[in-house]
Amino acid sequence: MIIVLRCEKLKAILDTKCPLATQAEARKFWEEFDKIAYCYMLASMTNTLYKQLESCKTAKVILDKLEDMFGGQATLARQYDIINLMNVQKKPDTLDKYHMITLVGYFVEAAEYEANLDQNT
Repeated sequence: MIIVLRCEKLKAILDTKCPLATQAEARKFWEEFDKIAYCYMLASMTNTLYKQLESCKTAKVILDKLEDMFGGQATLARQYDIINLMNVQKKPDTLDKYHMITLVGYFVEAAEYEANLDQNT
């Protein structure tokens, strides 16, 4: 979902608060873009999730609730990616190029799940 919002240049709505009422023009644009992001988010959900989250007021509230609901899955995904990185071995018949692509893929996935990678990991 974040990818779609980023492509549509709507992710900033999730990172910024609604402008004050004294900034009427900025507030109007923020509310309009929040509504679009809100609709994208609800449209991409199952009916069950939709029913649970349709009462949320903003796209940020939806995202926060989703993170609360599925935050544990991100932790598991992060651990899975780190385990893959630790266990990956180059097969004798694999070109170095393809092995490096595999490694980079694991690093990208780990970074997406905000894994803390250091020299002790």
